[in-house]
Amino acid sequence: MFTLAYVGINIAWSGPAQVLMSPQVERMTEGAPWFFSATSKETNLAVIGFIAGIFALLSTPLWGALSDCTVSRWGRRTPWIAGGTVVVAAGLVAMGFAQTLPAVLLSWVAVQAVINAVITPVSASVADHVPVAQRGVVSGWYGFAYTLAVVVGTALGTAATAIWAGPLGITVGYLLCAAACVLAIVPFVFSRWEPPLAPVEKPPFRLAELLACYWVDVRRYPDFGWAWLTRFLATMSSATGLFYLFYYLQDEVGLTRDDAATGGGLRVSDGVLILTVVYAVSVLVTVVVAGAVSDRVGRRRPFVAASAIFMSVATLLLAFVPTFPVTVLAAVILGLGTGVFTAVDFALVTEVLPEAESNGKDIGIINLAIALPNVLAPVVAAVMVNSLGGYTGLYVLAGALSVLAGVLVYRIKGVA
Repeated sequence: MFTLAYVGINIAWSGPAQVLMSPQVERMTEGAPWFFSATSKETNLAVIGFIAGIFALLSTPLWGALSDCTVSRWGRRTPWIAGGTVVVAAGLVAMGFAQTLPAVLLSWVAVQAVINAVITPVSASVADHVPVAQRGVVSGWYGFAYTLAVVVGTALGTAATAIWAGPLGITVGYLLCAAACVLAIVPFVFSRWEPPLAPVEKPPFRLAELLACYWVDVRRYPDFGWAWLTRFLATMSSATGLFYLFYYLQDEVGLTRDDAATGGGLRVSDGVLILTVVYAVSVLVTVVVAGAVSDRVGRRRPFVAASAIFMSVATLLLAFVPTFPVTVLAAVILGLGTGVFTAVDFALVTEVLPEAESNGKDIGIINLAIALPNVLAPVVAAVMVNSLGGYTGLYVLAGALSVLAGVLVYRIKGVA
C-alpha cells in the first residue's frame, strides 16, 4: 500500500509534466495575456514551471514539520496525506478545464504547493518504521513506485490525447490522472498503518520550531549537507535535461506535432510514451536489485557514483545525436543509472537524518533538493536553449551536473 500510494501521488505530476502541459501551453500561447509571451511556448512553460516551483519549494519542509507535531487518532502523517490528496486532485481537475495560461498557472501552483503534503509524510514513514538494514529494499520499491507512476501518468495522458483530439483530450487526461491519484492513495489512508502517539510521545507545538523547519545545521551534521547537495545536483541534471523533452522531440528530433498528425509520422506524445516505457523498464531492471545489493554489501556511495556515469553518458547522446533511435538508447542508459541512484540515494538519505523526532521536517529539507531544481530548471533550460548552445548546451550541462554529483557523494563520511 505504501508503494501504491507513492505511485498515486507521482501520477499527479507526471501526466501533466510529461505530455499534457506542453501541448496545452503551446495551444494557449498565441495572443497570451499579461506577462506571458505571445510567441514562445518555451518561455511560457518556463514561467509556469518556475512560479509553481517556488510554491513547492517553500511548502516542502513546512508539511513535514507540521506532520511531525500533529496529534490525531489517525496518527501524525495520515491526515496530511488524506487532505493533500483531495487538494491535488481538485487542482488537476481545474487544470483540465483551464482556458487561459493564467488559469493553468494558478491551478498548477495549487497542485505544486500541496503535493508535498502527501510526498513528505509518505517518505517520512520509511524513516519512522523501517529498520536501517532493510531500507535499501524499501528504497528500491520507492524507486519502483516513482518509475511506474511516470509510465502510468504518461500513458494516461497519451491515451487521452490519442482518443480525443484537441483540448478535450487534454481535459480527459487531467481527469484520468486525478482519479488514478485518489484511487491509489485511498487504501494506504484507510489501512490504519500508523498508530496514534501515546500521550507521553506527543510533541509540543512550538512556533519557533515550525519556523525553523527550513534549517539544519550542516556544520553539526555535515553528512546531511553533502547528501543534500548530491541529491540536488543529480536532480538538477535530470530536471534540466527532461524539462523540454516534449519540445526536443518535436523541434530537434522531428516528430509530428500532436495537433498536426494526419496519419503519418510518430506523434510527439507517442514518442514521449515510448521513451517513458523504455526508461521505466530499464529502471526496473536495476532499482529493486540495487537497493537489495546495497543492503547486502553495506555500501551506498559506489552505487551513486556509478549511476552518475550512466546518466552523464545518456545526456551526452541526447546532446550530440538528436535522432529518435539514439534517444531510445539514451533512455535505456538513463533508466539503468536512475534505477541505481533512486534506490540507493533514498536509503543513504535516511541514514544521515539528524534526529528521529524530526524525521518529517528533515525529510522535507532533503526533498528541497528535489523541489529547488524544479524551480531552477525552467529558467536554466530556457536560457540554455534560447541563448547558450540550444539543446546541445542544455544536455552537456545536464551531464556535467550528474558527474559532479557522483564525485561529491564521497564527501559523505558516515555512510560507506
